[in-house]
Amino acid sequence: MVKTPAEYFADLDLHLSGKDAATAPLSRAEQSFVEKYLGPDALAGIPVITSPESLMQGGAAQAGVQVLPQDTALVPAPLAAAADSRPALVAEEASDVDEAEDQRRLLFSAAEIQLVSVRIAGTSFLLPIMAISEVLRHMPLALLPRAPRHVAGVINLRGRLTPLVHLCMLVSSDASPRYNADSLVVVCPCGGIQIGLIIDKVENIYTVQQQELNWNPETHFGEAAECLYALARIGEHLYGILAPERIGQILCR
Repeated sequence: MVKTPAEYFADLDLHLSGKDAATAPLSRAEQSFVEKYLGPDALAGIPVITSPESLMQGGAAQAGVQVLPQDTALVPAPLAAAADSRPALVAEEASDVDEAEDQRRLLFSAAEIQLVSVRIAGTSFLLPIMAISEVLRHMPLALLPRAPRHVAGVINLRGRLTPLVHLCMLVSSDASPRYNADSLVVVCPCGGIQIGLIIDKVENIYTVQQQELNWNPETHFGEAAECLYALARIGEHLYGILAPERIGQILCR
């Protein structure tokens, strides 16, 4: 069954949760990203985006993904003390891996899955509704000169460090990075870090039966399969199902 995004989200009553959450220090994944590409002193210079133009909210918001209060600023944990807190970080890392595996296990066992079709550099991919927090319009970002080409930059989204990813660079070997006023950002929680996937447009919402999935994306996408859960056949077309937490792991490793 296929719905337009407007039809699907009109049927839902979703609200971003966690409005009363307290400010938290950077997670292990966020610390790793900051140390590699940003530097802790630069965090204070990134303006907080408190009221982004949101097009829609997804299943991650319904499930209770933490969103910090709108007047919260990024509060970096003391990076120099990271070595002293290694046992806690190991536990958090294991939790992130468990969460990623739980997501895949849930997809693998569900009789049917709701998927959003998104357009990226001329190709359509699918994202599980449960993996999406919200979809936002273009926002100004802080550039990261030391980051790889697939990282467009970073924003402070309601107090959360949120790298924006040129998704086209990860799924196509000949794509060029593009982020302009027409771009959209799909915000996805990925264990210890929240990321924004840059896309061209949201197309449709599909309900796909388990028997229509192929759990070996390498057969069709090769190296790009590192960013995918599986393949889904819809009509005559075969689509890759994106795995946001794997993309988050690529950013932080």
